[in-house]
Amino acid sequence: MKGFEENTSATEPMLGRRSLLKLGMAGTAAALASAVPVPASASANVRDDGFGVVFHDDFPQDISPDYKRFDQSQTMFNRHAREGVPYYKAIWDDSRPGFSGSDYAMNKASATLYHRKQGIPDYSMDTVYVPNELSLPTPYKFPDAATAHAQIKRVARHFGANVVGITRRDERWDYSHVLKPNSVSETLPWDEAYPDFKPKTVVVLGWEMEYEALATAPSQIADATAFNAYSGLTYVTMHLARYFNYMGYKAVPAVNGTGLNVPYAMAAGLGESNRMGMLQNYHYGTRLRVARVYTDLELDEYYDKPVTFGIESFCANCLHCADNCPSKSISRDDRPSMYTAEDVKDKPYINPGVRKWHLDGEKCHAYWIESGTSCGTCLATCPYNKPNFWHHRLIDRVNTVLPGPLHKLMAEMDLWHGYGNMFDEKAPAVFWDPKGRSYNGLMKDY
Repeated sequence: MKGFEENTSATEPMLGRRSLLKLGMAGTAAALASAVPVPASASANVRDDGFGVVFHDDFPQDISPDYKRFDQSQTMFNRHAREGVPYYKAIWDDSRPGFSGSDYAMNKASATLYHRKQGIPDYSMDTVYVPNELSLPTPYKFPDAATAHAQIKRVARHFGANVVGITRRDERWDYSHVLKPNSVSETLPWDEAYPDFKPKTVVVLGWEMEYEALATAPSQIADATAFNAYSGLTYVTMHLARYFNYMGYKAVPAVNGTGLNVPYAMAAGLGESNRMGMLQNYHYGTRLRVARVYTDLELDEYYDKPVTFGIESFCANCLHCADNCPSKSISRDDRPSMYTAEDVKDKPYINPGVRKWHLDGEKCHAYWIESGTSCGTCLATCPYNKPNFWHHRLIDRVNTVLPGPLHKLMAEMDLWHGYGNMFDEKAPAVFWDPKGRSYNGLMKDY
């Protein structure tokens, strides 16, 4: 199959700083001088919510008419759990940066709420939250759908979500079968798992992972920021579900259960799918963990629209994630492809029928197990995931309008600024360094 061959090429040598700067300035000026609006589909609307963002009325990727819903029991984690394969090795080593006993303890502690509520290994709360004696006697009616849309997002932000999108429930993105609580093999059809619940709306939530922690990947520190995000999302989804309950509606909080996060996030206008197969947000890049809340509240036609902002073209020219992937799991294909069921008959953990770059989950999880981490190297190396410095935001904005060939230059500029050094043993020291930090609200601690 295409995309899973061994990745043996290294990142191309960087241009000299002076020549790269000259080329970048000349190329950027020429491209901007001749730039024309990016073509969009007939149903798309260009709005000024984000520079270069295109809003689509329909899902922005091709879907096969033979596409079938994915079975949750076939995810790589559940397949390995049935085979007795560990999530990953428990590793701590005080002599190894990023793996000290403190690093390990912080990693595990960051998952406390997430693991306690989710019920490992299931990852799904599998509970329909229903109105109770404290709920309004009849379902609350917002003044209009626009008000409901705005207030739901404000409540989600109040509970801690960094980004929020709202879309219609789409059965294509729900698991065909969901796991029973605390099981990796026993499943129920979705409608049987959630009887007497017919969701109409899905609120999609994103929680930011800390850049300095993620930059240490693969390490216990990087894992800690991922689990902290999942714990935060567990908190947010639980509370947002209760918010709907107290208004008289049913709701299901879902972090990694019930359905697929990436297509729901795309449908809710939170970003695009990238070469890693993950969500690429306009502001946070891939430094987001995603969750959902299903509810039977309907917002009429007031739902967010999918967006595109040049990620497919950028990923086609960048390849930083594939170059740095230690397990060679990330496709190096020039463009996304639409696998058929026949193409992946020996890889049931791959969901065919949607045009995208496909990840080899078998190789990826094998590295998780061996390294004692959930890796994250691809996230750390992505140019979109960098701090909110001017040159990164400039690159983000220019990427939305520049023609494809110059995207390679933009990716190289990320390396030129010193952000391409993966497996850096100095990164944990940067994370723990107290200099310049304030924990008491003053300019510095005393």
